[in-house]
Amino acid sequence: MATWLSTFRNGRPCEVVGDFCGSFNWTCKVRFEDDIQWMVRFAVPGKVMKGDEKVRREVATMQFIKMETSIPVPSVMAWGTSKENPLGLGAFIIMEFIEGEPLGKILEVLPEPESGQILRSDISDRDLDIIYRQIANILLELSEHDFSQIGSLSRIDNTHSCATSRPLTLKLNEIESHGGVFVGGMPTLTASPRLLLCLHSSPCRQCFEDILLYHRILPSHCPTGPTTSSRQPNSTDNIDDARSKYTHCGIFKAITSHFVSDKHDRGPFKLVCDDMRFGNMLVNNAKDLKIVAVLDWEWAYAAPYQMLYSPPRWLLIKKPIQWDVEDHPHVPYLSQIMSHFQKFVQILEEEESQRAGDVATTSRGERMSSLMRQSMDDGKFWFHELIHSSFESADNPAWAAIREIIPNLDELAAVTDAELNAFFEA
Repeated sequence: MATWLSTFRNGRPCEVVGDFCGSFNWTCKVRFEDDIQWMVRFAVPGKVMKGDEKVRREVATMQFIKMETSIPVPSVMAWGTSKENPLGLGAFIIMEFIEGEPLGKILEVLPEPESGQILRSDISDRDLDIIYRQIANILLELSEHDFSQIGSLSRIDNTHSCATSRPLTLKLNEIESHGGVFVGGMPTLTASPRLLLCLHSSPCRQCFEDILLYHRILPSHCPTGPTTSSRQPNSTDNIDDARSKYTHCGIFKAITSHFVSDKHDRGPFKLVCDDMRFGNMLVNNAKDLKIVAVLDWEWAYAAPYQMLYSPPRWLLIKKPIQWDVEDHPHVPYLSQIMSHFQKFVQILEEEESQRAGDVATTSRGERMSSLMRQSMDDGKFWFHELIHSSFESADNPAWAAIREIIPNLDELAAVTDAELNAFFEA
């Protein structure tokens, strides 16, 4: 490893001084004899299903962020695909090492092993103000850049990037890695006509309907065989399970038009990152809380603008789809998120007022803070949570919130016995 990495600095000696494995990458820290430090990351097979594509898109996004914004990201020193790695360790990125503490470790607490991390309840208003103000400016910077298509970024030359390939989302990767099903067509622009329509004509409604296709379910006894989608986590077990899942797929499709904004149906589109969260931010220390790096841009892509203008789903650390009143027995989860949401939007409004004129608004004169309030009020926030999720059942907080907004939800996609039987017997 050290010998190989030395070749990127004219043979200057170095040593590997540490390594760790995260959700999608194996990372090694390297120190050269002149104390220059790098990080080299390898996409982990099985956790990342398309390593070459993932690294290629991540590098393009990091370079775009580095050149076009003031959002702190590591500089990319070198990168390569699997074929370009002589060690046989797959696609890689070599980047500068940035000293810092993971913000997630400072903010999170693990109350019970099975419930996952949640936001600490003793965080001071001063600390939240410092953190939220920086994150507000990160989102505002992202909102300043428009893309004409939906998709992951590619580098055109040394100064320009554009969305030219399928949107490589975290959801696509998780369905394939955990469900064993490749969705979204081929990983190049030879994708299915339906996906290409999403990429090139780019109507938001078409995009969300394509995402709906990722939820397609098959009976557990499907003749396609045990190694394909018949064993994916959202396959059906019996007729009752099939009825519930099939019906909710129909409802999902029926409500799409209710939650999709027509204002920017054909763009411009905005850069979003499925894995943006406290855990992927480094701060200088636990006192100052200055964000010195925003990491892990592999699941970033140009998306319908309403996705960026939706309230951050990680304000309480735990995903909204997994919220449970038992996490906060004295404060219902909805009250908890609304309290933090109101605080964040207030700070966002203050930061918008500091920006000159139109910089803080969309092309139609709307501010991010106003659109975030609207997203929470009209249920887009919860609809987006269904878009992000992969294998969750229908009895989750997102569906519960949507049922309050649309009381006649079950009437929107009535399923006949004949239709259901035809599906179940397929």
